[in-house]
Amino acid sequence: MAIPNEVLEAFSFGSVQEMKPISIGLIHATFFVKTGQGKYIIQRLHPALATDGIARDFLHVTQFLHAQKFLAPQCMAARDGRVLVEDKEGRRWRAQAFVHGKTYTHVTRPALAWQAGRIFAKFHRVMEAFPHPFETKKVLHDTEFILKTFQETLNAFKNAPEMDEAGEDAAFLLKELPMLLLPRDLPVRVIHGDPKISNILFNAKGEAKALVDLDTCNRRSVLVELGDAFRSWCGVREDHPKNRFRMEMFEAGWRGYQREADSWITKSEISLIPQAVGLITLELAARFLTDYFVDAYFGWDASRYPSRRAHNLARARGQMALYCDTIKNRLSIEHALKK
Repeated sequence: MAIPNEVLEAFSFGSVQEMKPISIGLIHATFFVKTGQGKYIIQRLHPALATDGIARDFLHVTQFLHAQKFLAPQCMAARDGRVLVEDKEGRRWRAQAFVHGKTYTHVTRPALAWQAGRIFAKFHRVMEAFPHPFETKKVLHDTEFILKTFQETLNAFKNAPEMDEAGEDAAFLLKELPMLLLPRDLPVRVIHGDPKISNILFNAKGEAKALVDLDTCNRRSVLVELGDAFRSWCGVREDHPKNRFRMEMFEAGWRGYQREADSWITKSEISLIPQAVGLITLELAARFLTDYFVDAYFGWDASRYPSRRAHNLARARGQMALYCDTIKNRLSIEHALKK
């Protein structure tokens, strides 16, 4: 797969000297492009995230971060001013400036977790002054909507053969997930929306220097961000059948976050972090299990699994295993938060 010529011509970056796909990410198709004018990232967006509203939000966020000297890829408009460019098949593409840095797919040591916590706290603090309302109403971690969609999917597939394999998993999620819903009156802040470690760029010294994948920013409780962050950073592997919660990564990540966030995160928010970790872990399990039935959304690893369904079922079970281990570590998590 390559970037269509009409897309490259629309962005008018000059003659292409190098083009290669970047495999990290489950949603967009992403390419690195080097031309005589510079280096860029060009993405074919998933239809769910290819709206004009999300594109304008992305433009405003990257412009604001640039003005605040917070390093992040800048959105690059096409020569006619458009943020999104359509190819002949109607697929929508977006470009941004390339920011050099090292990426990790897993948190392999506490120092990475500390750096991740620090840069996300800095991002949250900087974005407190973001002046624009978000146009898109599509936000990640809308747990009530995800749960409703999951229930509707189970009803639609209740007599399908897939239910024989996943019925117990579905029942577990239906029992546990509703009990973890967060209070509705929490403070609302600008969050990134996808705080996995691969969305952080590191310098040669191992310091977090930039954030990428800024098309899911919106105003939500910071707890959903922290829940997703610690779920992601502290787990062993997303689809590991014996996924577990690594306390050493949590303690380091929280210390890094505290370094930048002590002045504004509230005691009430801090006390709800363990619940938020469980919530987002099972929320993601529900999303994976929904796609196990629907078989239409997440990318999957064909080198390790025979089908998208098989990979999504493994992911859902990996998240449920992580949740169960998080429960076992609840007292240790609460103790770490009080230090």
